Amino acid sequence: MKKNLIAFLVVIITISFISCKKDVSPPTTPETSTKEESNLSTTIMSNTAKEYGITDENYPKIDGSTSTFSIVRAINRVMYEGNENSNYPETASKTVPSYNLLINGDVDMIIVPYASSDVLEFAESKGVNLEFYPIASEALVFITPTENEAENITREQVRKIYLDYGIKNWSELGGPNRELVPICRNADSGSQSQMDNLILEDSKMHPDIQKNYVELTMEGMLELVAFYHNGGLDGKPTDSYALGYTLYTYLKNMGEMTGIDERLKMLSFEGVTPTDDNIADGSYPLADAYYAVVRRDLPQEHSARSIIKWLESDGGKAEIRKLGPIPKES
Repeated sequence: MKKNLIAFLVVIITISFISCKKDVSPPTTPETSTKEESNLSTTIMSNTAKEYGITDENYPKIDGSTSTFSIVRAINRVMYEGNENSNYPETASKTVPSYNLLINGDVDMIIVPYASSDVLEFAESKGVNLEFYPIASEALVFITPTENEAENITREQVRKIYLDYGIKNWSELGGPNRELVPICRNADSGSQSQMDNLILEDSKMHPDIQKNYVELTMEGMLELVAFYHNGGLDGKPTDSYALGYTLYTYLKNMGEMTGIDERLKMLSFEGVTPTDDNIADGSYPLADAYYAVVRRDLPQEHSARSIIKWLESDGGKAEIRKLGPIPKES
């Protein structure tokens, strides 16, 4: 009886050992295959990409400004079936750094506001010619808090403020008897390039403004202008209102995401209100564009030029319209 019990226990232990070995065995072949198929599916090109000859291997290196980053990402989403691909953009280098990368040959194409004179001089010094393809309308706008009663600003007034620091009270612009605090952007930003091109015309901004009132980010400009008179989060309210500038589409998009536009007022410029229609038809004086920019020596068969053709097509314009900017008509 004892021998039979021992034999029975040996059989039970053996079966348990075999079961444990089965539990720690590697995944079956079908599961592995499914994982490999999933990875492959993330690099499938869209029908649009196939139409324009874009492949995963020849996809161009594209960079841009903060305000155009949504366009750079949209290009990738249209060309790929899914966002998980090695070419999906994670960050934007910003306007001037993007131009520098293009001029130095480190990227194939950039989506940016028009180049400042400093950028054009740098390109010339490197023997590089740039080609500009307007793809979306944009505009420089001047902003102040909604509480400010001022409604309009002129070119002469803007230049007097930012070049001479010659207007320091809103009463000179039809506003209240409050200090006018002029906020500026850093030199390598897209909105500063627009300010230089359209208003300052390469003249240097007053050093006191650059020293005391510079804001380094687009979002920060909106928040600083909106809340400066409140003294910030922990400060005391001041007898002032800030003046700043940004890009029209960026302000609209940020407003939809954060509601900051409810705290800001876009001033008319030379009596013309910045609206979609006024910017699209060019009646707003500070209307400009976003550009797809490439080096002139880029081969005609390069995939970046194919991307530009798509951006100029009806499909490309429709995609840009979804993002907020007004597509440029051919």
